[in-house]
Amino acid sequence: MMYSQEAPAIPKEELRSRGETLEQHLHSADLSEQDKQKELMNYLDLLNEQRAADVGVWFSERMLERVSSAFSAHATVDVAVDLLYACILVQQFHLMQFDPWRAHPAIVQSKNALSLLRAEGKWSDSLRYCQDTASTYAEASFWPEAFTYARSAHRCVKELLKQNVTVLENGELLDLKDSAYMMCSYALRTAGGISEEIKAELTADLGAEDFAAVYEEVMENRDETVTDPVEMTPEYLAIRYELEEKIDEALEHERGYYDYCKEYWMAKRLILRSDYGIHWKSPAALNPNAEFH
Repeated sequence: MMYSQEAPAIPKEELRSRGETLEQHLHSADLSEQDKQKELMNYLDLLNEQRAADVGVWFSERMLERVSSAFSAHATVDVAVDLLYACILVQQFHLMQFDPWRAHPAIVQSKNALSLLRAEGKWSDSLRYCQDTASTYAEASFWPEAFTYARSAHRCVKELLKQNVTVLENGELLDLKDSAYMMCSYALRTAGGISEEIKAELTADLGAEDFAAVYEEVMENRDETVTDPVEMTPEYLAIRYELEEKIDEALEHERGYYDYCKEYWMAKRLILRSDYGIHWKSPAALNPNAEFH
């Protein structure tokens, strides 16, 4: 989603009212599916123009719950696609709101839909979802999950190429080296790193020469910022979501401003020590010669 430079301000109450009206239209038997899709896209574009991330979260989560209920009642491929699309919207609006970790419950809720699409060989739909979800987890610094979905995206690319699909409907070119690059980049941020198992898997997929090139590129472009190894421990990983919620509350839900990271790290350090007995050092402390804003 891209922000428009200027848009006349619309009160949040009116935006919510329009969302409720849209929901009624989406349930209507009088509108064609094409018209419903058009209305939905127009509303999402409006929320984007208004930078109304909070309304977007409210609407997309309602949409997710509705489709999730339909999927639980009757798990079809079409409903599974709708569910994953709703989950992508939840992720996008949380990214706009600078709280990507809050998309985690929606992603967990959508796992069965993804499993159904993969079982039915719907690799194109699965690919986009896995790519977006991997990126959302990376933004949240939930690296094991980011790696898991990047690995799933790589598998989707493999399956599509087996079917001689080299270009997606949106014009995206499929390249195993690209998906392998994302997979390795995220693996580097996990406790296991780029393991011998991953190297063997990607060597088999790409060939020794292409994997060597991907590996070299990943290592050249890796983030040199030192982070506290405690972030890879089971104790830390188990409390990440709860931790982010506490930090968010401590900072009074203000996010994304200049130098926000420094206040975020201060709150994080204090909460980890006081609530969990975990001693953590910030990137600023571990990288004294780097500048952070």
